[in-house]
Amino acid sequence: MKNQTKGILMKSRSASACIKEGYGLYTKNFRKTMSSSWLTALLYSLVCSALCTILTAYLPETITQTMAARATNSALPANGIVVAAVILALIIIGGLFEIATYSCVIAQLKDEFGSIRKVGKWKLPALDRTTFVRTLIATVANILIVVVLLAIIVIPTGMLLGMPSGAGDISTKSLIVIALELIAIMMLVLPMAFVSMKYIIRTDTRLWRLIATDYKVGLKHFGFILIVSVVSCIVICLAEYVLALPASILTTANYQANIGVYYGDPLGMPGYINYISAVVFFIAGFIQIYIRISALFTSYYMYGSIEQQEEERRKFKESGMNQSQISMLP
Repeated sequence: MKNQTKGILMKSRSASACIKEGYGLYTKNFRKTMSSSWLTALLYSLVCSALCTILTAYLPETITQTMAARATNSALPANGIVVAAVILALIIIGGLFEIATYSCVIAQLKDEFGSIRKVGKWKLPALDRTTFVRTLIATVANILIVVVLLAIIVIPTGMLLGMPSGAGDISTKSLIVIALELIAIMMLVLPMAFVSMKYIIRTDTRLWRLIATDYKVGLKHFGFILIVSVVSCIVICLAEYVLALPASILTTANYQANIGVYYGDPLGMPGYINYISAVVFFIAGFIQIYIRISALFTSYYMYGSIEQQEEERRKFKESGMNQSQISMLP
């Protein structure tokens, strides 16, 4: 199975072919994909529901209480710290469940290399610990790289903003520097998409060693990775924008109602609004994660295409060297 299907992955493709075949593999085998990841996706949806309900129901209430306390020079509400701690904990837990869901799908791709079998009876999906740990490590590494790069660019930009020159000069220079820095960050981070997928798919190497040896490969295929990544992001953003409309309406209504309470108006929201919000956020979270999973399939074929192109390039160089050695023989 692996030898047969590995050829499906390791094939030189254009960016458009990676996108087309990636989405084709995902849509044709959606049931198999869901059967391998539904449990962690449900757990992610529960956390997403709890987090969004707190953000739309309890956080506005806490903000209005804080505003009222400051206006009357009263003691700040103690529940603000508790709400912040709960929000932080839910973000971390939700992130872990999201990574676990991705690792379930990637483990399926690793095991079957694109040839996804038909699903029989659904059973409780098992978490591939190796894939989960490697996906978690790759995610944390990417976050750290972005944080470090952002920290590096803040210092020179801040120094430029503090230069004693005209306001117009400062604005122009700042815009130029920020634009160049954002382009540099994009160029530096994008090759990690290839490195991260290779690290997760292959279990015979360490991440930092791969960064040292294969980061330049990703940089060489920067345009290819950029096209696949941008198209995948556009698809995800458009789908999530439509998906987020009901949640956005509920959020806006809740915030406005609580701000009205601050100015002395009645709440104006039914008592069961939090339950409706929780259900809406749960459904939205479950759909959301399967929208995001689609990007794994395009990245999967992107990785295979780059690997195949590099293999063909190595063979071409070796054949060229052999020909030159033969021509030097008497």
